[in-house]
Order: sequence, then C-alpha cells, then structure tokens
Amino acid sequence: MGRFLALALFAYCLVQSGIAGAQDAAKQLVGTWKLTAFYNKFDGGDPEEPFGPNPKGRLVVTSDGFWLVIISGENRKPASTNDERAALLNSLVSYTGKYTIDGDKITTNVDISWNEFYTGPNRQQVRFFRLDGDKLTIRSPVRCCSANRPGQTIEGFLTWERER
Repeated sequence: MGRFLALALFAYCLVQSGIAGAQDAAKQLVGTWKLTAFYNKFDGGDPEEPFGPNPKGRLVVTSDGFWLVIISGENRKPASTNDERAALLNSLVSYTGKYTIDGDKITTNVDISWNEFYTGPNRQQVRFFRLDGDKLTIRSPVRCCSANRPGQTIEGFLTWERER
C-alpha cells in the first residue's frame, strides 16, 4: 500500500509540474509580437521566403487562451480588379483560435481563417516554440500537404520579437 501511495504521489507531482510549466510558458507568451523573419521549406528543400525578405506580421497571444496571427507579404498594393484581389490572398496568412500548450508544443484550434483549408479537418494547427528573452521562434512540423502547393510537404519557420 505504501508503494502505491508513493507512486500515486509521484504521478500527481509530475502532472502538476507539467501543468505549472504550461501555465508559465503561456504567461511568457502573452502579449503582442512583431514578425522579423518567415521562411518555408518545401519537400525538405532550401529555405524560401514566400512573402519576401521583409514580411509584415503580428501575433497576439491573450491570457484567456486566444491566438491570433496575421502575416502579409512586403510591397502589397491595393487591388482594383477581381484578379488582383484574388492574388492578394497568396500574400496573406491569418487565423485565430483557442490554444493549448504542452511543453514546447502549441496547438491552436482554428475557428476563423483566411483559408478554409484550416477550419475543416486541418483545424488543429501544431507548432513548436522556443523563447529567448524577447525573441520567439516558431516552427511547424513537417506536414503534407501545403495549402498553396498541393502534393508537397511543408515546414515553416517564423521569428518574432516582443512589442513593447
């Protein structure tokens, strides 16, 4: 009986420390972040900057569990035709939803997105993060398939800087 109680207490402590760790990470992530770099690797190839070397973006992480991101390409211009408006979608990423943290993994349950690809069966968006002071690095797992390049795997890398 004593061994069982010791094992139960050990398991309880592990669970509690995991919960505390996730809560600490969430507290550190809360705030607004400015995008400083964004690139993808398709099929494991060389890094590509889909929105150019100076993309614009903001990440907002709230204390009540919401994650909102918007990223746009550099040098976007107002559209005056339907084709130009449609083309603007290729230089935009935006989604929001509730997030959970488990270690270095953030999972966002997307409820609104610029691309309905992410609100159906792909609504669970997993990312891995590393915090270094006011610098946040996010990496997506390698996944198939890219929303913009069907049939190719994609892995995304983003660097953010805390806004004050």
